[in-house]
Amino acid sequence: MRLIEGARELFLPAACASCRSAPAAGFGLCTGCDAELAAMRPVLAAPQAASPPTVAAGPYAGALAEALNEYKERGRRELAPAFAALLARALAVVASEVSGAVLVPIPSTGAARRARGFDHVAAACLGLGDLRPCLRARPRPDSVGLTPPERALAARESLRAVPARAGALAASGRSAILVDDIVTTGATLAAAAEALDASGVRVRAAIAIAAA
Repeated sequence: MRLIEGARELFLPAACASCRSAPAAGFGLCTGCDAELAAMRPVLAAPQAASPPTVAAGPYAGALAEALNEYKERGRRELAPAFAALLARALAVVASEVSGAVLVPIPSTGAARRARGFDHVAAACLGLGDLRPCLRARPRPDSVGLTPPERALAARESLRAVPARAGALAASGRSAILVDDIVTTGATLAAAAEALDASGVRVRAAIAIAAA
């Protein structure tokens, strides 16, 4: 079965990662879905947790939701530049308020990174600015089905600052902007900000590809 799928991917044009009914024209999307993403405008996310001010590139729906699922669950790495373009728009909204800040991506757990073959958030950040991977993620339960308090606890227990990297960033005096793929309750962003704050790094804002 894998040989058949591999041959299909080698000799046939890749399908759009969003609609999956038209050939991908570039960065994994057909012209129609690419246009839908290009027309999106950043939105202010309203998470329940006490997370930093967060701007998302768009709502988690339609072409964006489908493409994100393909990117995360099926390893469609070619989508990374498309998501980087979306994140750049969200970053432009907060950039004037947090001049000189570095970008700190929310990390995948080791198991998720091995399954995907790459760190999907960090990959979508390339080219956006000064990227500082100052956080490490320990194994955590799937957030689907968890209550907001359970999500917050799981996030706090999972995320840790990397001492040497966070310490160097704190010593530089520069603040941080967190980057994530999807923001829902904001528990992960709040936990990340808490971990960095404990290391002396001030988190001024956060950006995400989508807001659910």
